[in-house]
Amino acid sequence: MNVNQPSARPTNKLTAGMLGALTVSVAAVVVRNIWPGWDDPDLWLALSPVMVILFGYVVRDKPNV
Repeated sequence: MNVNQPSARPTNKLTAGMLGALTVSVAAVVVRNIWPGWDDPDLWLALSPVMVILFGYVVRDKPNV
């Protein structure tokens, strides 16, 4: 079975999801260093998939067919 993919470029939604994960990671580092009393690892663990889904939902993508 052959799959005909127009390009090797990742989709916009995938890129947005990765940026969502990056945003959460950077925010966790900032909070951990500036306000260590507010740092809760469980919060960042739960927030990561939420932000990935949210960023992927908001960004429009071209059809890849």
